Amino acid sequence: MFGSLPIDLVGPIIISNLLLFEALAVILEAAVICLLLEKNVGKSFLSSFSANLATGLLNVLYLFFFWVDLSVYPQRIIVLAVALLINVLVEAWILRFFYRGAGAKKILKASAVMNLASYAMLGLFI
Repeated sequence: MFGSLPIDLVGPIIISNLLLFEALAVILEAAVICLLLEKNVGKSFLSSFSANLATGLLNVLYLFFFWVDLSVYPQRIIVLAVALLINVLVEAWILRFFYRGAGAKKILKASAVMNLASYAMLGLFI
């Protein structure tokens, strides 16, 4: 009965690329945090990992609940722009808990820079 169901719906190659991208994004964003917010490398990695974990789960929700036809170019741009904006705001909110001494403007700037860098790197994976 269940013999025809695929075990891995996404595919091992896609998952390995996704994990590689996420690891590189955490490293890249930790470097941005270290440069713009605080020089503590350990705290930068922890906050980068936490922010990416939250937004990664949020991105999975986008795919499952707000599926759009990404083959249409204008829709692809709109979806990426909206996802970027939401990720910047969510990651800034998470960073606020790690860097209470930094101002909201400084945290929002760091979140925007680190997400723009990650989205630019995403272009290499697509």
